[in-house]
Amino acid sequence: MTEPQAPVQQAPLAFIYDRHATATKTILGIRIEDCRTYATLKGWEVAGVWIDEGYDALGDDHRPEFDGMCRAMEQFARSRRVICLAQGWDRFSRDETNSASLRRRIAAAGGYCETASGETDPPQAGNGRLTTPAIPT
Repeated sequence: MTEPQAPVQQAPLAFIYDRHATATKTILGIRIEDCRTYATLKGWEVAGVWIDEGYDALGDDHRPEFDGMCRAMEQFARSRRVICLAQGWDRFSRDETNSASLRRRIAAAGGYCETASGETDPPQAGNGRLTTPAIPT
């Protein structure tokens, strides 16, 4: 009689995010490659790369690629650990308040954020989903 096999644990999914406003793409390529290398070293599967470019990269209120990434993360977060991977916190925003707000959106989608240098927003309870305490009745 054979022992039942434990379910195979799937590798976490890394969703690489960046923003880039200039026409020169050299530094962008370096940042993305840093993220890919980091994900490989961690044993993560790269789900894709989302980049807000031009004017979309400059403001904090209109990020179509970021929005699409959050929707994709939300779908996968039901069954796998999902991480938004960026080269540094400034890839979200140079303004700390706006950066934190965007990273909270990642948590609300079921994931957490990590940088290619190992900084992390630790996952919340519930597979990374933000939770609110129950209101006593």
